[in-house]
Amino acid sequence: MQRGTPARSPAGRLGQHALSRVGGVIFAESGYRWGGSGRALAALWARAAAGAGVLAWPRRAAVTSLTHPRMFHYFHAAAEDFLFVQMLDVSRVLVAARPGVPELMRAWIQCAVTLDCIMPIGAQSGGCRFDKKPQYRYSGCHGHDASALSIILGQRFGFEEAAYTAGGDEWRAVDDATARREYDDLLRNSTEADAKTERTEPAPANS
Repeated sequence: MQRGTPARSPAGRLGQHALSRVGGVIFAESGYRWGGSGRALAALWARAAAGAGVLAWPRRAAVTSLTHPRMFHYFHAAAEDFLFVQMLDVSRVLVAARPGVPELMRAWIQCAVTLDCIMPIGAQSGGCRFDKKPQYRYSGCHGHDASALSIILGQRFGFEEAAYTAGGDEWRAVDDATARREYDDLLRNSTEADAKTERTEPAPANS
């Protein structure tokens, strides 16, 4: 991740665009597709809309193992409170319009545009060492946006992960080539539909 490029992150894309125009968002990185039923997705959305307003899928790692210690300082959080709190995966996130959600999003976006938060000195994405004992020790890898949202939601909901995490995972991953091909198909279909609409529109009457 480059320092100073928050718009590329989930926080930047969700906060700067979609949430300012619509009542909520089901966000997924381009490499993911929903593989479950429409009813299952609707149930998740209903849960987000009736509860915390945010739902994400957890990783099998503690927040402390994938978060640079300086980020905890930025949020005035005690790292010890997150030793047994699961890290979130922000490649798939549901955000519904609920009281308190704008405040959460502002905190997430503010971190994304603040280098000392999103990319503290010494933080890096690679070189993870998960062989450290105990496993909640910092692995050397920093989770950027995922770390920030994990801390924000943990603090807001008293470290009760059940309030903001989704159980099970019906998303499926696709490779880059498939994602690009599907995008090109959507773009082509959209262009063809626009052209067809233009051809079928009646010509303006002469005055």
